[in-house]
Amino acid sequence: MLVDTAALGALFWLLAIALSTPGPNALTCFGHSGLYGSRSNVKLIAGMLIGIFIMELMIGLSIEALKDNTPAMTALHWVGMMFLAIMIIGMFRFDPSSVTVKDIDAVLGLKTGVLMQFFNGKEWAFIIIIMSRFIQPFGGGITGILVIASITLSVCFAAMSAWTLIGARLESTFRDEGKGKNIFRVCGILLSLLLIGFLIQGPSNL
Repeated sequence: MLVDTAALGALFWLLAIALSTPGPNALTCFGHSGLYGSRSNVKLIAGMLIGIFIMELMIGLSIEALKDNTPAMTALHWVGMMFLAIMIIGMFRFDPSSVTVKDIDAVLGLKTGVLMQFFNGKEWAFIIIIMSRFIQPFGGGITGILVIASITLSVCFAAMSAWTLIGARLESTFRDEGKGKNIFRVCGILLSLLLIGFLIQGPSNL
């Protein structure tokens, strides 16, 4: 298949925008790695990638119906907004210094990584945009979906791994009572800005 270089460039540009703005996946990898170490993120990232692929396949196969269905788009928008709001509250209330070794059962894994994608407003927005714009330039149908998925999952894996390594290097900082709280407050502020952006954008502009 002849690759549409213009579409490929546009796809990478959109992915750069998506990954340069903080979202639930990036901040979860960052914070989780800071608390439990980089190895704790292996199953979490695997779950995220599986969840993203399922969403891409599902949205790609039904994109025409979804983008013309205003009630469905509105419902997805507000579910995502509620998820972001819950995460923001958690970021401001969480005390990382309270975590101890005996709390290892709290470590996030494969199932969490998969499920959180379906309540990620940012994920829904960008996948809908990507699939609606690039399926046809990359061959259409299942071919276009799989080409897009292979590109996006590779880039997402690299980005989540980078967030994981950064978080792991700051592990001692996370466990500091004062600094740890401040880091999560900053993450909460960043997520709040993301929430405000999506609220301004509204469901009709996804």
